[in-house]
Amino acid sequence: MQTRLTWNDLLIQNISESNGRDWLGLWQGTIKSKVAPKFMSKFGDWFLQLPDGSTNELSVIEGTYSKIASTPEEFAGLVNTAKWQEEHLMSLIVQQLHDRKIVAQAGQCCAFVPHPVLAGRIDVDSAMLMDIGVWQHICAQTVSIGCGRREKFDAALAQVPDALPVPGDEL
Repeated sequence: MQTRLTWNDLLIQNISESNGRDWLGLWQGTIKSKVAPKFMSKFGDWFLQLPDGSTNELSVIEGTYSKIASTPEEFAGLVNTAKWQEEHLMSLIVQQLHDRKIVAQAGQCCAFVPHPVLAGRIDVDSAMLMDIGVWQHICAQTVSIGCGRREKFDAALAQVPDALPVPGDEL
């Protein structure tokens, strides 16, 4: 039986200043201006207000950082639509996880293992609960491979022989 999701089901709110500083510090190569966290999705995506009042989204799932609203009023209008919640908060996936009794508690978020950048897709069956800080670390490291550095990773991987010698075998 489907239940109606609340903001507490969809959002991580009231992020402490120290956690915000530590977790956003992992993304300092991506976030280049002063920001104030509004909230996070249950999957660790950040919604950040800039000094000019605009709001940017840092997707730790996709490895993107983009403006989603120019004013606080525009953001409030967007966040209150089902379509936006489905696209940015993954509300339909949250509902599926709730139905399976996978519900994040304080300090936790929903994570996908392996990370979608490595898996090539979001696999709901691979969802699990994880400490927010741990997930932020994993995402920051993983999306750096998927966003611009993947070519270097693939090139390095191509240099690894298909079959490494077994210890004791002659080269």
